[in-house]
Amino acid sequence: MDTLEQTKSLALRLANWTYQQKDAYAVARRPSRVPEVNELRQELRQLGVKEFRYFEEGLDCIEYAQASRAAIVLGWTGFVDLLQLKLQKDSFTALNGILKTDFHGVHKRCAQLKTRDDLIRHFDDALLLEAARKVGFYKSHVFKQLDAMRDERNNCAHVEEYAVTPRVALGYYARLFTFLPYAI
Repeated sequence: MDTLEQTKSLALRLANWTYQQKDAYAVARRPSRVPEVNELRQELRQLGVKEFRYFEEGLDCIEYAQASRAAIVLGWTGFVDLLQLKLQKDSFTALNGILKTDFHGVHKRCAQLKTRDDLIRHFDDALLLEAARKVGFYKSHVFKQLDAMRDERNNCAHVEEYAVTPRVALGYYARLFTFLPYAI
C-alpha cells in the first residue's frame, strides 16, 4: 500500500468513527429511562450538595443497571460522607467536647479526634448518627428516621429479606434527600 492509499484508508476510518460518535452522542442525549432520576438529580443540585459522586453513581445504578440494592448503599454512603464532612467543619471541636461524657468507649481508644480518618475508624454509622444528634445537627425524630434508613441500607448490603425494586430505591432517595439539609 502506498502513502496515498494509507491516507485514504485513515480518512475513511476517521469519517466512520466520527459518524458513529455522533450516533452515540444522540443516543446518550435521549430522554431519561427513569424520569424520576432526573428530578432527583435536579433536587440534589438545588440543595447545594457539592460532594455528590456517591449519589450520582447510585442514581446511575437505578437508571441504567437496575441495581437497586447498590443504589441504596451508595445513597447512604453519600449521606454519611456529608455528615462526616459537617462534623469535621469545626475541626471536631463540638464532637471532642462531648467525647468523654457521651462516647466513653471511643474516648478510651482515642482521647480526641484530629482527622477524618480518626472519625471513620472510631465511629460506625450508628455512632455517627448519634454523635450528630448529640452535637445538635438534628433532634430525636430525625435521628429515628435516619436510623431506620440506616437499617434499610444494611438490609440491602447484607440481608435479602425483601425485593428491592427501582421504585423502592427511588423512594429511598426521595426520603434521604429530605434529610440532606441536616448534613450539609
